[in-house]
Amino acid sequence: MAKTVSNLDEQVRESLRNRIVSGDLAGGAHLSELKLSKEFNVSRTPIREALCALAADGLIEMVPHRGAFVRTFSENEQQDSQMIYSQLISLATRTAVERAGIETMLDLETSISGLLTTTTTEFVTYAEGIITAIRQVAASPALEKAITAVERGMTTAPLWLNDDKSMEQIKQEFTYLLGAFKRQKADAAEKTMRQIMSLFNQVETTDQTVDMAAIATTTTNQGLNA
Repeated sequence: MAKTVSNLDEQVRESLRNRIVSGDLAGGAHLSELKLSKEFNVSRTPIREALCALAADGLIEMVPHRGAFVRTFSENEQQDSQMIYSQLISLATRTAVERAGIETMLDLETSISGLLTTTTTEFVTYAEGIITAIRQVAASPALEKAITAVERGMTTAPLWLNDDKSMEQIKQEFTYLLGAFKRQKADAAEKTMRQIMSLFNQVETTDQTVDMAAIATTTTNQGLNA
């Protein structure tokens, strides 16, 4: 029975998270346990657990005697999350280069070749798939934990496409990324991924090293282990 509640909790949590990220649930929106239990056709227990998880992620606030409300984020907070996410993905890319084998190179080449022929509507999803694969190749539990913590607290999609011109530039950068993997140039791959992330989200990136101790502190504060 506990497993069923946990599954329901995850379904409700991800559904609400997607609605917050998409803007369907705006900052300040009240999340009534009673209304949500009716909407999802579940008891209030998984609703309460989902809200607690979202509060730990920093997406909602639990106000005593009033209930749960969607947090309102400033532009600076949103940009900060995007910048940290971009830096961590770039660091994961560096790690992946150091651990990649021949099979990984072939898979990456196939994926990037497919990306070059995608349409605008498919492009972001396809690019997300490549980045997910790179994270898997990096196989770093500490990095993955930090990336997941940042993702859970983001109120915007991790990647979005500004225009077709950006798409063509990103495609070119992905070919550079493939070249860096083939030459086993970790520095070049990391910098190229920073450029890719910047082109996607127009986030300013730097060549500074990510402070993993600070990220770990953020992870703990967001209650990832809850």
